[in-house]
Amino acid sequence: MKWWYKRNLISYVLWPFSLLWQWLMQFRHSLYRYGFLKTTTFTVPIIVVGNLTVGGNGKTPLLIALTELLVELGFKPGIVSRGYGSKLKKGTLWVTPESDVSLVGDEPLLLARRLSCPLVIGAKRVEAVKTLLARSDCNVILSDDGLQHLAMGRTMEVIVVDGVRQFGNGFCLPAGPLREGTARLNTTPWVIYHSTDEQYEQRFFLQPQCFRSVTQPEITRSLSAFADQSVAMITAIGYPQRFLKTLQDLHIRCEAHFFRDHHAYTRQELLAYEQKTLLMTEKDAVKCRHFPLQDAWYLEVKAMLSETLQQQLTAYFLGNLIYISRT
Repeated sequence: MKWWYKRNLISYVLWPFSLLWQWLMQFRHSLYRYGFLKTTTFTVPIIVVGNLTVGGNGKTPLLIALTELLVELGFKPGIVSRGYGSKLKKGTLWVTPESDVSLVGDEPLLLARRLSCPLVIGAKRVEAVKTLLARSDCNVILSDDGLQHLAMGRTMEVIVVDGVRQFGNGFCLPAGPLREGTARLNTTPWVIYHSTDEQYEQRFFLQPQCFRSVTQPEITRSLSAFADQSVAMITAIGYPQRFLKTLQDLHIRCEAHFFRDHHAYTRQELLAYEQKTLLMTEKDAVKCRHFPLQDAWYLEVKAMLSETLQQQLTAYFLGNLIYISRT
């Protein structure tokens, strides 16, 4: 919601509810801290990659980069996710590159198609972790989101912050975009900014790699393939303006159409773009891959870690996680 990123009449009217939300979150933390609610711990390290604000911070590409780094260092990572937008109401479900997106959700399917590591979704992440450990030999688990899922114990928390929008108007839900107060930043040394600004030592940015065919991803086109052309653009992500700007930076003229985050596209909706070149994100593409699209492409991006962040993560993984994994 645009008004979440400035203080206005609506945000001030909702401010009392924001205070109530923040108090409830603090009270909930206290229930776990003093043992009134149970936190389940595990024999392998759990890395939670989440954010304080609602949507659009670049969390998924960063999680991919962290997973790839762990693999390079010799770990066997697995991933758990809530599977937002999936039809799964209880229990757990194993996700493969061929899973039905309506069953598992767009982000878990994207992760399964990009990474060759086990991935389980579950309404309760504790159950998802147990399933993963029972059916795989992974020795470190990354949780896609779950910062506020305190029932799941964790070894490391990574909080992703959008370097441009940051914390919006500074209010918690429903008056602003914060899921909990910014004091939460003080609970972990791993606050990583999605930004190119060198003032943030712990940062990453998204670097476009190529365009891939939505229906045949093995077919690629260069980043300059659509330069100076007029195309249609659709996306259903948390911060669509970033994607639009990326395309504009590639000198592409876009007829932009934004949908609600995690929107499930229908064939009828896509008929409007049959005679046009259609561009989208990879998150959109996993929901459109089975539609008969003739000229549809998604932009593949990669999270590039700053040199300082890369060094810090490598040192932490090798200095801490290996010991935990072997005990």
